[in-house]
Amino acid sequence: MGRKGPMLAITLAAALGGLISTPATQDRANELAGPTPGGITGRVMDAQGGGLADATVVLRRGEFSVTTRTGEQGDFCFCRVKPARDYVFEIEKDGFAGFIERDFTVARAKLSIRNVILEPLSSFHPSPGKEPSP
Repeated sequence: MGRKGPMLAITLAAALGGLISTPATQDRANELAGPTPGGITGRVMDAQGGGLADATVVLRRGEFSVTTRTGEQGDFCFCRVKPARDYVFEIEKDGFAGFIERDFTVARAKLSIRNVILEPLSSFHPSPGKEPSP
């Protein structure tokens, strides 16, 4: 091994040193990674504050659309969403009036919290046979 061993080690060290001595800048790394995503989390509730399970929650922007369903306690989360200011945020649940928010902003590197109360449809329409209250 005599002369080959040390020479190979020096050549390898020089090659690695060349790579290590030219690290990517943070700006370049961020450029390659793309925009830092944001997110939305929250809870869908009835008027008494009880969580509404299995509500459909939609976030859309142009051709992009993502849908989730609320958990047992009405919780939902859209994690790692591209930052933008013109999303449409919608919630639907059978038996309840829907919710829609236009021009919803997903901020870069932030988790927005959006808790929403849905009103039962029965509160908007009188039951058959009953007169509306004055």
